[in-house]
Amino acid sequence: MTFKSSVFSTLVAAALLASPVLADHHKGVEGSGAEKSEKRQTGVWQGSGKGAHSSRSFYERYDTNKDGVVTKEEFAVARAQGYNRRDSDGDGKVYVEEYVAEYKARLEQQLEEQRKRALKQAEVRFAALDSDDDAIMTEEEFNASGDRMFSRLDSNKDGVINEEDEADQY
Repeated sequence: MTFKSSVFSTLVAAALLASPVLADHHKGVEGSGAEKSEKRQTGVWQGSGKGAHSSRSFYERYDTNKDGVVTKEEFAVARAQGYNRRDSDGDGKVYVEEYVAEYKARLEQQLEEQRKRALKQAEVRFAALDSDDDAIMTEEEFNASGDRMFSRLDSNKDGVINEEDEADQY
């Protein structure tokens, strides 16, 4: 294989690998005309996307007065606050250690919030399984939940769960 064909093959492979990522990144960024109209009328963003770079996330971060538009002033103020939050020593420069430390602190906060929600959900699930409310889950109570799940998933009641069943959630 020549150098040119090797470089070309590498570029084609990179483009193919990147295309789903780019498509997902841009999917829903603009939102439909109806969604934009709804946002302008109600001040509540109805666009798709939930990630850090989604349109919804953008409006939540920068539309500080929640009027459905992001002015250049709102954007500039939020960006300045973000920069200052990262510049922990206040010297007007953000070093890699400061940038990573700010991100780490945000990540730890998000993980702690997620952990609390998950633990609360575990308690809710236990309460649902503990049918006699004695704070003890017996094997019978545990299996009763499994029996209900199997019965729900076996929508045609043939004793097996397969593609013929019409359950939407597992």
